[in-house]
Amino acid sequence: MFANGKRTVGVFISQLNDEFQDNLCKGITSRAKELDYNVAFFTNFGGYGQLEFDLGEREIARLPYYQDFDGIILAPDTFTIDKLNNNIKRFIEKYSHCPIVSVRRKMEGYHNVLIEDDNILEEVITHLIEDHDFTRLNFLAGPKDSIASEKRLLTYQRVLAKHNIPVEEDRIYYGDFWKRAGYDAVRHWLNGSLERPQAIVCANDYMAITVCNALEENGISVPEDMVVTGCDDVEDASRFVPSLTTVTIPVYEIGVEAVNLVHRKQEDNSIPEDSYIKTTTQYRESCGCRRDWYKESSEQRKHCIALFDSMKREIARNARMTTALTGLTKLEEVINNLKAYIMDKTELKNFLLCLRADWDTNHFFGSNEMVMEFGINNRTEYRKINFSRRDLIPKEFAEEQPMIYYFAMLHHLDKNFGYIAISYEKLQTYMITFQNWLINIGNALENIRIHRELNRLIYTLEDMSYKDDLTDLYNRRAIETLGQKYLKQCMQKQVGFMVLTIDMDNLKYINDTFGHAQGDVALRAIGMAISAAAEDDEICIRYGGDEFMAIGMDYDAQKLDTFLKRFKEELDLFNHSGENKYKVQVSYGWNMLIPDSQTTLEDCLILSDQRMYRQKSERKG
Repeated sequence: MFANGKRTVGVFISQLNDEFQDNLCKGITSRAKELDYNVAFFTNFGGYGQLEFDLGEREIARLPYYQDFDGIILAPDTFTIDKLNNNIKRFIEKYSHCPIVSVRRKMEGYHNVLIEDDNILEEVITHLIEDHDFTRLNFLAGPKDSIASEKRLLTYQRVLAKHNIPVEEDRIYYGDFWKRAGYDAVRHWLNGSLERPQAIVCANDYMAITVCNALEENGISVPEDMVVTGCDDVEDASRFVPSLTTVTIPVYEIGVEAVNLVHRKQEDNSIPEDSYIKTTTQYRESCGCRRDWYKESSEQRKHCIALFDSMKREIARNARMTTALTGLTKLEEVINNLKAYIMDKTELKNFLLCLRADWDTNHFFGSNEMVMEFGINNRTEYRKINFSRRDLIPKEFAEEQPMIYYFAMLHHLDKNFGYIAISYEKLQTYMITFQNWLINIGNALENIRIHRELNRLIYTLEDMSYKDDLTDLYNRRAIETLGQKYLKQCMQKQVGFMVLTIDMDNLKYINDTFGHAQGDVALRAIGMAISAAAEDDEICIRYGGDEFMAIGMDYDAQKLDTFLKRFKEELDLFNHSGENKYKVQVSYGWNMLIPDSQTTLEDCLILSDQRMYRQKSERKG
């Protein structure tokens, strides 16, 4: 994998545009480089309730060859797409023979890097009870199916019981770990029958921030009127006003330890299954402590301004990209427009647009054959490199130092086209607009696919309009279109143009004696004989009831004799098969010449017909 001879760790992680994932990936990347490992990150977005889109994102589980990894790291609590975790586990169990490490969520049978969620909030809750003398504490939990949330809720219940404070169920509200839950919880509690809480303990910072906002909108100040605490210590927690009392989870160190476990497992199979990372409680303004904790410096202001400006630029860039890629019908046009945006992303080291060889006709992984349609490697452009999906990237992109790549699926809803592979110049993973890029490119590819499909349908319909239903040969409409085309090409190339006309001799006899169904059998036999004789793109036509024709290019007398010989042999096979009580006989004539500007198809047909009727007349005589 990656063709540089180094060991490779595969990492499965979702929603890379979130802060936790950003820091985790940085920790993994930094330690992997120190230990001389490649890293392949497999990421996806989704979980927004659109099933078809999620199905397309879920294909990331099928992308790699699991047997090629020297270690696998999973971040299962980032997975927002149904069945993604189960699919990855199924492939691991079937193909993997390497150390498997799960971070933040314990998975039986694997090594785990964990936070002690059983007591992560114990210090904070104890602080509110013992140092602030609070007895009315509400708890905003995460989803009911979240193991981390349930453990934090149990800590809340345990600490309250320890201090002889009754646990009132109506003081517990289940959120979703996201930013809207705080408003719903505050509305529920303010409209409830219980006395207002003195403090609200939140299972994570995002919900805590929105609780603060919701309280402020209801005229309740934090921390003067009510205390709020969070957990995780996201970047916004320290910058928020008031700054959040929370618990710092050393996410970067979790990533480092995950790689360490993979590495140690290579040498020692007996290492402990689980490794725990210590957390730190941060007492800040939202609980009324350390009001001087955060003083904004000029550097911090510059950072915020730079971040805001960067986001504005990214939003504008995405809008321009959407406009530039809309309505394009050729892959080359998409690549040429995309190139400008890739080159503008100076932090990117490598970018690869990899499509399945059959991406526009087959919507699922089948063949292992991939085509890197467009790639940038250290500011150098590459086009059209065929490679095996097992390699993930073409061998031409191999480097001596450890290689760090991120892979994400290219698709439109549930139609899979291939994937994007990117690497960065520096230790960077924060991809706040990466999902928009993927959607823009996926939509552009879908537009190309639809355009190609429509062209195929039009061609098929046109082809059907030129086909004879009985014999599957062309019908007489093809004479004026394809016939004229062949005549023109022969004139331009100054090569022989051939017209062969064939007429069945005994159709009326077969119809009258054996029935029209057998007449159709006889006509199909002639059609099959003409088709069998055509081995050089000859146009084979049934242009009347019992009238047939063949038109060929680059013909001479020997080639015509060969065609007639094959035709007669095929007809003899039918006549001597013993399956019919009649024989199929034909008369034929031909015209062969090197056409000039005065030659018409009608003139060629007249001479061919004259020879054919002469032969038919001689047989009757």
